[in-house]
Amino acid sequence: MDRRDGQIAQWQRAQWQREGRESVLGEVLFRLYGYGGTQVRKVIRSLVLRSENGFRFSVTLRRIQLEYYGVDVGMYSGDGAFEPHALPPGTRVGRYCSMTLGLRAFNANHPMNVRSMHAFFYNPALGFVQNDPLTRTALTIGNDVWIGANAIINSSVTSIGDGAVVGAGAVVHQDVPPYAIVVGNPARVVRYRFSPAMIKQLLDEKWWERSAGDLRGDLNAFMRPLEGDTTVLR
Repeated sequence: MDRRDGQIAQWQRAQWQREGRESVLGEVLFRLYGYGGTQVRKVIRSLVLRSENGFRFSVTLRRIQLEYYGVDVGMYSGDGAFEPHALPPGTRVGRYCSMTLGLRAFNANHPMNVRSMHAFFYNPALGFVQNDPLTRTALTIGNDVWIGANAIINSSVTSIGDGAVVGAGAVVHQDVPPYAIVVGNPARVVRYRFSPAMIKQLLDEKWWERSAGDLRGDLNAFMRPLEGDTTVLR
């Protein structure tokens, strides 16, 4: 990590600390993670989860994801966003996202227009080539996104919009608009969560920029249906 990247990481950590939780052992566990094998890393993650109030509040897990996996996870997002290697380097996950374990996203495909698609010819780690010739995409997942179990996001996808829903088992090949619900293989938009006017209002409002503590005092606004079924969550 160069100096500029280090400064960005420290700024990001400070932002997380304002809303999240970092245990007294967080710094030690963060550094040990870089030296541990698979089993040691599992133990470290378990310790961090217990000491920092779970995925949604953990500062140390967010540091681990960013430093060791290149994935930037926003506050209050949880579970699947922290599964090692589920999301490729360069992925940015917004705030308040619900992501189930089993999610997989990819940032490149095997090259299909050359003689062989074998990894020998594009993976420098295998010793045949010096550079990775593949074009890799960066994925941005918006805020308040719900991604169901075992969804697959292909490298052709660069954006999943705020408030979108990706159904369980969906195979996504195209960008998902804000507040769209997509299901199936290939994933298709089956409907939108709200009317265009309400979607615009929510996007302009950007409620997800508020802290969880702030939202706690405004529960009724988040449990009351905005459109359609008028049943209030209790």
